[in-house]
Amino acid sequence: MQGEKVRFVLAVVTLVVAALLVLLGLGQRTVFAPPDSVTSSVVTKSGATLTVLPGKALKGYPGRETISISGGAKVFAAYARTADVKGWVGDTTYNSISFDTTTNELVSKTVKGSSAKAPDPAGSDLWLQQYQGETLSIPLDAPSDISLLIASDGSTAAPSKVSVTWPLSTATPLVGPLVAGGLLVFVIGILLFVWAIVHHRRTRGPRRTSGTGGKRPKLPRSERPRSVRQGRKAALGSGSSGGAVEGRGRRGRRLIAVVPVILVSSIALAGCSSQYWPQFSSDSSSSAATPSAPTTTAPAQAAALQPPAVTVGQAKEILSRITAVQTKADTDLDATLAATRFTGSALAERSANYAIRKADSTAAGPLTIPTGKLDVTLPQQTNSWPRTVFAVVQTTSAAVGVTLLQPTARDPYKVEYLVGLDGAQVPKLPAASVGAARLAPDVKLLTMEPDQLAAAYADILKNGDASTEAAKFQATGDTLRDKIGKPYKDAKQAALPTTASIAYSSEVSSDPSVALATFDAGAIVSVSLDEIETVTPTKAGAQVNPEGEVKALSGLSQTTKGITATYGVQLLFSVPPVGSTDKIVLLGFSQGLISAKEVP
Repeated sequence: MQGEKVRFVLAVVTLVVAALLVLLGLGQRTVFAPPDSVTSSVVTKSGATLTVLPGKALKGYPGRETISISGGAKVFAAYARTADVKGWVGDTTYNSISFDTTTNELVSKTVKGSSAKAPDPAGSDLWLQQYQGETLSIPLDAPSDISLLIASDGSTAAPSKVSVTWPLSTATPLVGPLVAGGLLVFVIGILLFVWAIVHHRRTRGPRRTSGTGGKRPKLPRSERPRSVRQGRKAALGSGSSGGAVEGRGRRGRRLIAVVPVILVSSIALAGCSSQYWPQFSSDSSSSAATPSAPTTTAPAQAAALQPPAVTVGQAKEILSRITAVQTKADTDLDATLAATRFTGSALAERSANYAIRKADSTAAGPLTIPTGKLDVTLPQQTNSWPRTVFAVVQTTSAAVGVTLLQPTARDPYKVEYLVGLDGAQVPKLPAASVGAARLAPDVKLLTMEPDQLAAAYADILKNGDASTEAAKFQATGDTLRDKIGKPYKDAKQAALPTTASIAYSSEVSSDPSVALATFDAGAIVSVSLDEIETVTPTKAGAQVNPEGEVKALSGLSQTTKGITATYGVQLLFSVPPVGSTDKIVLLGFSQGLISAKEVP
């Protein structure tokens, strides 16, 4: 009897332990469940107009962070490369937010500058993305070299309340083992309980025995009760004994009682996700989130290169803004508006065209940047200013090359050169994600120095094949020579009456040459020159009668002194590296009247 009690007690204890294990496992996902995020907040009180939240502070904890900003009538935020944000902030006083690894909290300090205010940062070409509203909640997964700029409008205090929320790992690796262990112990407890019951039935109280060995004496067949005889016949007719059937039924019921337990265990274990089990992978991303310093995965050779000035996405956005200004300025003939996105030779040609079209509405418009596919993006590799970007915009009928310049961090990118590509093959260029080095104007690594190209080509336009520079340039496919070269000049001279003469000269434009390295160590070079035509009378009393665009721009219908017309010529060349036998190729050009005035 003592052994039977022990068996029952052991079974009960096992079942209790199983229940405790399962409840403890479930508690890991309920009562003892870890928080799913952590938030750190900071309030700035300095009154500075700008706040900078660096990528290192954003990576106080790993994972995708959410930045919440409030505390101002207007909230503006934008993120960009840290170097770009610092360049835009410049010498303005700002709040710098950092992450204190000792307290695991954000802290703010004021960095003093020489200026208390800044321009409105909205719309800067530097931003990868910008946000505006009364309050902001910005989800980011920013790398460590990205910073967030926070402001109102640059002249009033920046929003004062900034908080960052990071996700925390909600993995509970003990749930799986506890629940699985509890179910296993439960099955063992059931088996122990069944064993105890079976053993108890087999050993229940002693039975009385007679001299016949505990068996009843058989009665003669005639003396047996009729009911007994009929019952036995019925049993014999079934082909099996009643005791055997009853025994199999009891065992079947026991098995049926155990099967649901096994099924429930299997279903429960199958439904557990990986976060409910210990993970033995060496991947640190699967571990619980803890404060950590950001790390860089860039290879050493990539770290030695300066980053490209813009991304492809930025280039598309910049060109979209430029074309919007271009469309309105071309429609309204507004040179002042055009000057917000055009500069140098590109602006001079456009401004003169507006003046011509105001006087003559039938005159053709200037070359425009079409709304088409951004086929090529070649940004300069730089962390400083000025910055240059070359792009090719392609449509089904034409392609243009655009050279953009950003003088300072707070200036927008402006079109410095705009040329129509003349069908020549653009050389292989570095990837946009790598960018290209901008070469010095007097670099000796090319077959011709960039700042000598304009003068050399001007000599070819004046003297044709007789030019001493002609052998260095490819003549095949150069259609500009036919339009304004020696054949054109000779024909125009011959068409003048004997009472007038024409003189040609050229000047290298004051715009700097822009040379960006190509994949083969050569360069694509943008330059400009001014072609000057001076028509003067050759006899006393003779007059010169300007026509077309010259007449519209000069405002003169006739003059006895003569007239000087200046044509701006923008050129894009492919220049091979020094030592190459290849020739310099004219890739594209644009030319237009930029000045017309009476000879003094």
